[in-house]
Amino acid sequence: MTDPVEDSVAPDELGLLRAADPVPAHDPRYADGPLHHRAERSLNQLLHGSRARRARRARRVLVLRAEATVCALAALLVLGLTYAAAPPATAEPARPSGSTAGPVGDLP
Repeated sequence: MTDPVEDSVAPDELGLLRAADPVPAHDPRYADGPLHHRAERSLNQLLHGSRARRARRARRVLVLRAEATVCALAALLVLGLTYAAAPPATAEPARPSGSTAGPVGDLP
């Protein structure tokens, strides 16, 4: 079975690519060895830091929901107390004493 890359690239182009060697074996940036301090810290933050971020975000969401609940309950309490303390609305104004009710057509 042949390599599909070799089939799609002309032989002279493949030779040029191999000769270019974009990552030499002796390049220290790609060496297999221990990570330096900054790289190790960054790797640990990537691997283990997301859990702390999720916990912080979940705590923030919980606090915001609690605040919204307290505000809604306070608004209901205020509205309920003002409604209970207000005098009942009447359909018509109070009549002066001695007046009698009559049809609207009899008004002067």
